[in-house]
Amino acid sequence: MKVLAWLAGIGTLVGASAYTVISLNRWEWNRALFFAIIVVIAEVALATALVLARLRRLDRSPRFHEETLAALRDARPELPDRFAWLKESTRGNTNVFITFVVAGGLLISAIGWLVDRIASRTSGAIAEERLANDLQVIAYPPGGLVVDDVTVLTQDVPGADDAQLRKLLRNAGRT
Repeated sequence: MKVLAWLAGIGTLVGASAYTVISLNRWEWNRALFFAIIVVIAEVALATALVLARLRRLDRSPRFHEETLAALRDARPELPDRFAWLKESTRGNTNVFITFVVAGGLLISAIGWLVDRIASRTSGAIAEERLANDLQVIAYPPGGLVVDDVTVLTQDVPGADDAQLRKLLRNAGRT
């Protein structure tokens, strides 16, 4: 079954490569791109299968001798008990944890206060005025973008004389 899967993958890779070249030769770009994607998919699938097969082979092979492993385990030094102070009785004794909790809470509160002070200094009335001045460059013109009919009609039109404009302006207010 594995041989059949490998043959299908290699056949797909070879066939898609051949059809990519044929499609390029016929100037069929979309079909060539499709077959090129199939080539990439087949390459990734075959490479992944090859890597997994090698890893499976490494898992099956013994990596050490039992005597070596036993010698290493015997030579391992005894680790000191770093938390022996926790095993002592805590009656009437506050140990180190309360100090850590209080100091940690104080440190977190100080960081929070500092962030709040920086934030309050960077945002305020002066910062808002600066932002408004900076945004004035891209602001809409006074009165908005919509122009009324009278303004449009009074614009300079090439070839129009004053008599025509007066006539148009006289009728602009009526509907």
